[in-house]
Amino acid sequence: MRFPSGPALPLLAAGALSGAIVVAGYANSAPTPAPQPTRHTTHTGHTVPSPDPAGPPASMARIAAALGCRADIILDAQELREGGCTTRAGVFRILTFSSDAKKLAWLTEAQAYGGSYLVGTRWSVTGPSRNALLPLRDSLGGTVESGAGHGHSP
Repeated sequence: MRFPSGPALPLLAAGALSGAIVVAGYANSAPTPAPQPTRHTTHTGHTVPSPDPAGPPASMARIAAALGCRADIILDAQELREGGCTTRAGVFRILTFSSDAKKLAWLTEAQAYGGSYLVGTRWSVTGPSRNALLPLRDSLGGTVESGAGHGHSP
């Protein structure tokens, strides 16, 4: 049996890991407390929330619109939604999560398979390359992260 490699491998891994998170989410179904925003004090002494560098939570539709496509939903569960679409820049996998803890658990596992990820508040987009994700970062915020992948050598 031949296993896929190249750009398809991170997308295949993302789909498999999405299913694992759903199963783990049912086992750990206690609600996660919402993170408290960081606050800072202005020169007038008022305390205001600091801006979130990852941006506000974005919906699947908003992320797809920023990519210039319509996402086909692959998985719609309480813990996460997964969808994908193809543009001229390549194939994108969009995931939205019920909590940042679930997003971080997914990202930790997914990065072992390599790939490029744009990560925001309760969402992640897997893309064909770092450069393909930069225009989306300009639209939605977030940070671009990369995984080393199996067998990666410097």
